[in-house]
This record gives sequence, C-alpha cells and structure tokens, in this order.
Amino acid sequence: MQTKACIVNDQTGSVMVAALMVLVLLTIIGISASSLSITEVQIATNSLLHERAFYTAESGLQHAKELLKVPFVQQNAVKVATGAGADWDFAIADATGSNFAGGVDWVNTRLAGVTYTVTVWNNADSGGPTDDTDGMVFIRSVVRGPRGALCRIETLLDGNSTALAISGDYAQEGSEAGKGYTSQDTAPITVFDDQL
Repeated sequence: MQTKACIVNDQTGSVMVAALMVLVLLTIIGISASSLSITEVQIATNSLLHERAFYTAESGLQHAKELLKVPFVQQNAVKVATGAGADWDFAIADATGSNFAGGVDWVNTRLAGVTYTVTVWNNADSGGPTDDTDGMVFIRSVVRGPRGALCRIETLLDGNSTALAISGDYAQEGSEAGKGYTSQDTAPITVFDDQL
C-alpha cells in the first residue's frame, strides 16, 4: 500500500486569521485601558466628594461656633461678672434628650448639592438635657453629599470661664489716692516713637 502525502500549498485566509487575532488583541487592550480609565475617574470623583464632605463638615462646626459665640457671651455676661461659671443652657433649651438624636439643630443648610446639619446637645453632666451644669456641650456636624458622600465630625465645646471681680484702675496714670497703680509714672505716655 502506498500512502500519499498531501501537502496543502493553499494559504488563502491565513492572513485574515492573523489580522483577526491582532484585531481581537488590540480590542482587549483598548477595553482594558478604557475600563481602567473609567475606574480611576470614579475613584478620583469619589475621593473629591468625600473630601468635600469632610471640609464642609469642618466648616459646619465653624459656622455653628460663630453662631454660638455672641449669644454665649450675652447670656453669660452677668454670671461671669459675678463670679459664676458660664453655661450653654440657651443653646440646648429645646433639647429633648441628652444625646445626638435629642439635641438642638443650630444649622441646617444646603449648598451646591451638599447638606449639612449641626446639632448641639448636653454632655452627661449632672444636669438634664436642657440644664448644662459643667459648661460643656457636644456639637456634631453631619454632611450628606452626592453619590452617598457622608461625613460626621463631633467635638466637645468647653465654655468654662474663670471669673474674677474687676476692681481697681490698673491702667491709669499716676499714683495718687484711689488709683491702683503705684509706680513713679506721673504723666501719660504721649510720644510713641521709642516703641516697636
């Protein structure tokens, strides 16, 4: 028996197969690069949104502190002048509980798609939810932004003061009777050229 070796000399279509394989390989590389690029953009965007939420939460705390500053001084002026300690009763007067959920919202603002709420509530002192006895309250800023960005910052405000009775005329010139200044300075300073 004779066997015939059949050699195919026809190479029609082999270039097409090679070109198709190169095209598939380039398509896979392109899709991978595109997918990686999209993922990186999403990561950068989420990072930016969460960073924005964090800084908004910090600014919410500052906003509330500025809102509380003037009323704190006004509400406690008499107490401090008489030697009593300052308190935050005015800030927590509408509180329903001594925790965050029962606190008083001092700021509730929406800016450019970001919402922040700042709440003040009494700490666990001997007073109740509306009676601050130690001069300290909690304050929390909660920010909600796009794509689920969320940030909470909480801090303790200490409003204690050391009250001293104001007496004497320590800044007056001279040392005559009734003045608390006892140096040899008998005239006011009028020339300030020698100062820094």
